[in-house]
Amino acid sequence: MRVRRVVILVAALLALLALGACGASTKDATQPIPSTTSRPRAESTPVTDLNGHRIVGVKARDIQAESQPYKPLDRATSVLLSKQLAEARTVAMHYPTVADATAAGYHLVGGGFGPGSGAHYIGGAFSFTFDPSHPLALIYDGIHPASKMVGLMYYSMDKTAPQGFAGPNDHWHRHSGVCIGNGGAVIFPPDSDVTARRCAIARGSYMAVTGWMVHAWVVPGWESPDGVFSHENPDLRCADGTFHTDAIGRCQGS
Repeated sequence: MRVRRVVILVAALLALLALGACGASTKDATQPIPSTTSRPRAESTPVTDLNGHRIVGVKARDIQAESQPYKPLDRATSVLLSKQLAEARTVAMHYPTVADATAAGYHLVGGGFGPGSGAHYIGGAFSFTFDPSHPLALIYDGIHPASKMVGLMYYSMDKTAPQGFAGPNDHWHRHSGVCIGNGGAVIFPPDSDVTARRCAIARGSYMAVTGWMVHAWVVPGWESPDGVFSHENPDLRCADGTFHTDAIGRCQGS
């Protein structure tokens, strides 16, 4: 039951981030070496996603942490982080395409592809305790059999952000105001101003706050310019090369 609950939960969360059937992104494969830094955000500027949708609630506060300056690591921590990222990369490269993932029993959640966060596939021996070798989701640049692996997502049901990767630079985030309809579909955009009452009127199930999650953009050629642990990877675009989505987060034409 716990596994089923998490699968349904993640499917709902990813609907904002990864719904739609935009197909593969139009990214060039040449990218710089991964970084754990992120681009600064002005505190006075409203938090938005790549689609331009305003984000409120816990997610807005959590991803603001990405604006904090990168904290240098001592040698031992740096060595450990490099080892963890290598372990994560090894897992990712076991499933280079969506066809490889589905053949291994992974399945799409969230309905499709969303700019910035890709298409998420869940399956395998994922762990509720952080383990770089056991992510909850594999992330791809589309939903077709030949779509390419781009990164991983980890999930924690802890009350506070988990220790996660070595060092203080993996900023985990949550979602709030999630209203789930039949089949795990999201009725309203999460991280907006949806209330429990509004969700109930729409005959949905309301989730005030989710667990913690973090992306790891560890695949060579798909390193996020905003940092290896950035919430969104701006190189992941819809098939038309844009970030244009509907109100829920789907790419246009889905």
